[in-house]
Amino acid sequence: TFFSFLECVCVCQHKNKMSSPPNDDSDLEDLLSSATTSPTTTTTNVNIDLDHLTRDGDLPKRRHYQTHNPSVSPLLFCYASCCSFVYASPCTCVCLVIGATIVVILALINVTLNPTTAIGVVQHDYTNVQSSFQLSMGNIDHWCIKGDDDSCTCDDPLEPIHRGELKMWRRAHKHNMMQLEPYVEGRKTIDVAFVGESMVELMDGSWMGETPPPLMGLEKLFGEHFDISRGGDMDGVALGIAGDTSPNVLWRLQHGEMPMDFNPKIWWIVTGMNDLARTQCSEEVTVIGILRTVEEILERKPNAQIVLNSLFPMVDIRGGVNPTKKDMEDAFRERPRGRWWRRDGNNGKEGNKAHYARDPKEIAEMQRQHDQDENGHHRHLSSSGEEEEEEKASRKREIINPILKDSHKFRHRNPFTMFTGKASVPMWPAVIAINAELEKFCQKHDRVHFFDATSLFVLGGNTAHETETLNSDLISNKGRMNMAGFKVWEDSMKEKLKYMLAKFPKEELKVVVEEDVDDDAEEEE
Repeated sequence: TFFSFLECVCVCQHKNKMSSPPNDDSDLEDLLSSATTSPTTTTTNVNIDLDHLTRDGDLPKRRHYQTHNPSVSPLLFCYASCCSFVYASPCTCVCLVIGATIVVILALINVTLNPTTAIGVVQHDYTNVQSSFQLSMGNIDHWCIKGDDDSCTCDDPLEPIHRGELKMWRRAHKHNMMQLEPYVEGRKTIDVAFVGESMVELMDGSWMGETPPPLMGLEKLFGEHFDISRGGDMDGVALGIAGDTSPNVLWRLQHGEMPMDFNPKIWWIVTGMNDLARTQCSEEVTVIGILRTVEEILERKPNAQIVLNSLFPMVDIRGGVNPTKKDMEDAFRERPRGRWWRRDGNNGKEGNKAHYARDPKEIAEMQRQHDQDENGHHRHLSSSGEEEEEEKASRKREIINPILKDSHKFRHRNPFTMFTGKASVPMWPAVIAINAELEKFCQKHDRVHFFDATSLFVLGGNTAHETETLNSDLISNKGRMNMAGFKVWEDSMKEKLKYMLAKFPKEELKVVVEEDVDDDAEEEE
């Protein structure tokens, strides 16, 4: 049908170009009239006056006739090319027509049955909230980041929820409460308490309540910043558990991690990443969960100052509801060399329970044994074929310095995979919207401060036309930092805390010592 239409157009255009000259048939009629005279007539001498043809100004005007243009029309050329291609390769043309038809059908399906969802939008304003009773879920339009209520595992952000069904989580919660004992008993003073999820737990070199050998560098780094006995400028404690959401943090604060006698000057809150990237809550639900935690601390600790850490930049979601070993590897960004644990029993046959080494001597011995083969010769762990191939594959899968696309539209299905695969959710616009809402909340509350860590891990964006990219040298695509990223982050936090602590009056720290001296004097008497 298309070729027939094209042929008709070309024929019409060709006929217009081959049209006759103007309808002036006077000369033709004269010739015909002279040719139709009788041949039997005798020839007579006719005096014809031709002098007027030689006079200037009386010459007849030359008639201009339209001649045929030999150039080929572009439309005719396209038609001829298409016809020749059809005659030469009919099978190929059939495939092209079928493919074009499929593309058109998919495009129509994508427009009609695969609607777009707005990303990076917080519909209601929560910046004027003064109490946890003002937070409500009645106005929530959708619970999930994909715009619905069924595609996520999001919990009610206003209700405290524990993960006590996991043995590792119970162990980590118990470990956090044990860290508070010196401060509750008055043996040590505390300046800052970091509360949150995996990034907080990793600050102290821990993972689910244990300290694997590869994370001991993070423990040392934390002591250099937030432990006066190890050269730090202030005393701090990290109360985090990997995989926790805001309702999990709220439950921990209500059940042992914020006792009455534990009064740090500053509470540093790092939460919301798992709400958004792991359980895939909407931006509004994530904001409500963070503010619910903040209001809990404000109500129970009226003299404390709170710092809200911004959500870290990321482009990928975090898989699974509960954290796994791969999450720790992604958090540390490098596959740890050597075994992280030993197995109890006879080479793992009798016992299959993992036991993390806590003693530095035991860690060194485990590493030395693993670095040697059966003959006692030293071997290079990086030459292990399986670990090296797996590490290369993981690096190949992860895009280096990905572009942070500020795309506010999202389609549930990917039309480029024939709608068989789900499209990836753009996380960066959601992170921007949540951070903007938290910053506005802090501006309206004197005791709450906002710490924006975005500039520490994002490259570019200095001008309106400059593209922003994630700094893969410091942070992964899922928003987890490596050793260099932790150092940059903790250096910035230390400067912020030093500025805030300078405003607090100095306290006398010799209360316990004076009581001991008085007791000794009474015994001597």
